[in-house]
Amino acid sequence: RQKDKLAYRYPRGESYMDVILRLEPLAHEMERTREPVLIVGHQGILRILYAYFMGLTREEAPYVSIPLNHVIQLTPHAYGCHEKRVCLMNKKEMLSDGQDEPVTSMPT
Repeated sequence: RQKDKLAYRYPRGESYMDVILRLEPLAHEMERTREPVLIVGHQGILRILYAYFMGLTREEAPYVSIPLNHVIQLTPHAYGCHEKRVCLMNKKEMLSDGQDEPVTSMPT
């Protein structure tokens, strides 16, 4: 997996490339939408959509930082998107909320 995070396919699962191909029509449809869109999803899905709208390469997508408990607002403009990140719950609150999230996945 670490050698080729983009193409590695989990047993009975999908690779990032599989998901990119599956999400491409959705991303194109989102580009045509003029109303605000809220996307709630797994980090892998969010990484791919973020990379697409921010103009990053497919190879960069698996390494995009999508911290837990954050809202990332992307506002399109002529040559990309403006980004605003809002923290909904800080690290100290996350450690005391009773969830079993690994510390390595928490934002600093």
